[in-house]
Amino acid sequence: MNRSGALRRSPAAVLVPIALTGLLLAGCSASESGAAASGSGAAESAADRAGPQSFTDAAATSGDGGSSAEAASAAAPAPAAGAAGSDLAGASDRQVITTGSASIVVDSPATAAEQIAVYVEGAGGRVEQRSVQTPEEGPSSATLTVRVPAQGFSTTLDQLGRFGEVSDVDVTSTDVTAQASDLDARVAALRTSTERLTALLAGAASTEEVVAAESALTQRQAELDSLTAQRAVLSGQVEMATLSLYVTGRAEAPVVEAGGFLGGLASGWNALVAAVAGALVVLGVLLPWLVAAAVVTAAAFGVARVVRRVQARRAPAASPAAAGPADVDDEG
Repeated sequence: MNRSGALRRSPAAVLVPIALTGLLLAGCSASESGAAASGSGAAESAADRAGPQSFTDAAATSGDGGSSAEAASAAAPAPAAGAAGSDLAGASDRQVITTGSASIVVDSPATAAEQIAVYVEGAGGRVEQRSVQTPEEGPSSATLTVRVPAQGFSTTLDQLGRFGEVSDVDVTSTDVTAQASDLDARVAALRTSTERLTALLAGAASTEEVVAAESALTQRQAELDSLTAQRAVLSGQVEMATLSLYVTGRAEAPVVEAGGFLGGLASGWNALVAAVAGALVVLGVLLPWLVAAAVVTAAAFGVARVVRRVQARRAPAASPAAAGPADVDDEG
């Protein structure tokens, strides 16, 4: 009887532990899911109880989303079409900024500068700076700063020989792939943050929460605009290479004087021409004075001649009158 009773009690003894084990497992699963739900609910309830400051912190937390984790996850996939980082097709694509400079010797720097500007614009580039210097002494010169498509940079350098003698060519390439990838990741993270802040703003329950969310959203939007502008500038530098050109005119060849008889003849002729030119200069300076002196002299001679004529006429008339009485006495 004892053995049969033990057998009758054995199924209960087996089922009870199994049921307890199932209850424990169900309780653990429920506690884990409840803890996860209570965590998010606690954040929302804490934000509701603490006011706008806690709402801002919760918005920032949800916007950053664990900034390092979200930045890494945002940087891992390729940027979506239309995003600021759409220029990067993959991690293997290189972003390179190309700059260069060259010197060109030409006959007329002004004409060459105009021709280079026309060529650059025809090749899809643009002229950012152009100036021409024409000093009183020495050859003239010109400087140009042009932007040309990076893919055609080498072709542009080769075509410079059409305008003159090219020298002092210097080309520099700077790899900015890491900088571009960093900007793309930060832009993607900030866009996700602004989207989440917009969602939080839509679900704000009070005016204080709206003001706090708008302040946080404005700050994130300003950061996003700044990074987007930086990325646009970087893309422009990558797409369009910068080329600085220094255009100078050819110096005049020095005059070599011939020697011997021909050299002496040329020297004598040059000296004669210089002497005649100097004499003409002196004559030109003295001529007004000579004319004035001649006029004064002629006037003086004219006055003297008139005086002499007057004196000559008075002399015969005075002499008979003076000699008349003496002659009468002698005759008597």
